[in-house]
Amino acid sequence: MRDLNIPDLTFPIVTYGRMETPWDLRTLLYMGGAKTSPRTVFNQIAAGELGRPIVERIDLALRLHEAINANLVGGGSKRTASSILKPLRCFFGWADAGGHPLSLETVEAKYRYWCDFLLHRVRLREIKENTAYSMAVAVSSVLGDALDRAQSLILTTRLRSPKPGSRAVGIAADKQNLADTFAFGHLCLDVIESTPVEAIWGRLPLRIRIRSGRVLEQWSYLIPPENLAALKPGYKNKSHFERALRKRAAWEADRTLRTRFPLVNLRLEAELLVFMAQTGKNLAQAHQLRKTQFSYKSTIDGYEVRDYKQRRQGEVLFEIFAEYRTHFDRYLAWRDQVFAGEPTDRVFPFVRQKGAAESTAPDFDQLRRRICTSSGIPFVGPQKLRKTRVNWLLRQSCDPDQTAEMDQHTKQTLLRIYDQPSLQRAQVEIIQFWRKCDPRLGGDPLPCPAPGVCDGVPKAIPDLPVEASKPDCTHPAGCLFCDHHRDIDSEDYVWSAASMRHLNTLILAGFRPVKKGKADAARHVELAIEVLTAKLKWFRESNHKRKHWVEEAMERIEESAFHPHWRHLIESAEGV
Repeated sequence: MRDLNIPDLTFPIVTYGRMETPWDLRTLLYMGGAKTSPRTVFNQIAAGELGRPIVERIDLALRLHEAINANLVGGGSKRTASSILKPLRCFFGWADAGGHPLSLETVEAKYRYWCDFLLHRVRLREIKENTAYSMAVAVSSVLGDALDRAQSLILTTRLRSPKPGSRAVGIAADKQNLADTFAFGHLCLDVIESTPVEAIWGRLPLRIRIRSGRVLEQWSYLIPPENLAALKPGYKNKSHFERALRKRAAWEADRTLRTRFPLVNLRLEAELLVFMAQTGKNLAQAHQLRKTQFSYKSTIDGYEVRDYKQRRQGEVLFEIFAEYRTHFDRYLAWRDQVFAGEPTDRVFPFVRQKGAAESTAPDFDQLRRRICTSSGIPFVGPQKLRKTRVNWLLRQSCDPDQTAEMDQHTKQTLLRIYDQPSLQRAQVEIIQFWRKCDPRLGGDPLPCPAPGVCDGVPKAIPDLPVEASKPDCTHPAGCLFCDHHRDIDSEDYVWSAASMRHLNTLILAGFRPVKKGKADAARHVELAIEVLTAKLKWFRESNHKRKHWVEEAMERIEESAFHPHWRHLIESAEGV
């Protein structure tokens, strides 16, 4: 058999860490390659343990590679692409285990079988419903791009998005959420205040004093002395234990980033979360921010931070509140001292371990595991912190446009994703509405349904005809027979009254009695026309100015130029 020409299926655009395995979709071409560890799969391929590549999969793998690469070139994040690769390998691993052939022609049908397999596992309680759906959606998205489908593949399967829980937040839960966020913010500030440069390079342990009175000792990956005695029996002899003690002493004496990076990363995690809470930037933007010469331009409630240029100021990097500038400048001074001589220009230069790439976002393991767990304060991650900030700003300002602008996304995104309904806020808004609109609670009356004004309290006129519409503040005809209804001495009022009369004439012309002998059923419409005619007659006969108003209104009616309040109703009655 001739050698196959396998295309390059790597991703040169992705930046990898020192010990990170580069992505390569060629593993999908071999039977069993998808389930083999990425670190050893190419050694097995070279040794022939996985056989020859499957020819039918080459075009499919090439299309998948083009779809993922196009997303990266278009600005997609590395984390998003990585979240697609694992479910894609699971899909190909399932096909290998079951002997399902995969190609451009068969992949859609096999994908639906795989979704049925995931649904079966959900019913057996082997995996959760959210897990199955998220895996299927990831593969569906890349297959849709690869096959140029107009409809998402997931919609053709029996998997459905799990129903979300109730989004409404009760008063107690809402207050607890804010309380946890504020407590976590105070904890971050306590960490920052306890980690000056002198403490970072000083003697171990570093002591973090939190405002509850507790003191947390940080040994920078060293075992606390009180635990050393328990480790002594584990060594073969005394010399081995003494050698371990010497290594420990050398680690403690070495006051560089090599040994003190856990303490530095702890401070950086706290500073990054405070920065995100103050600026509203998301994690992907904030942790990759580059350090330049910052210049501050004062605004109404804070500063615009720009990249300083010799002749002109650069573009706005982010905005901060006035109170945060002092803290941010103090942090930059701390950062310059700790990383003096280090080849990094990042504002938050985390010390990476195990060869992780600088572009990888921090996981906040130091703050979560070593501080929050020990202090008993819930950890508030970047996503929850950002959502809490958005909802707090929205609640304080009651202005979705301003809040969306402050948090750098559209109003639609704010209301669809970030806005979290609050029972307490809803109750306040309902009370404010009725206090404003209900006359019985001292508020302004609702607009009168008919032309004119009223006080919002319906009261029938004396000797109200039986056939007339009863005043109820909802039906326009009822206002004509209300004792509190008042005319307005304006041309717009005359135009509106003439338009209402025209609407009632159309209703009367189209009226058909349901039964014989029920001709008086339309009497309420006739009475409304009579009242409106009388009003127009009074305006016509009162003086020359009002007469002109009536004549102008009647000409507009003849030209089908109806008042905006009645235009749509009239067009509907005319069948337009």
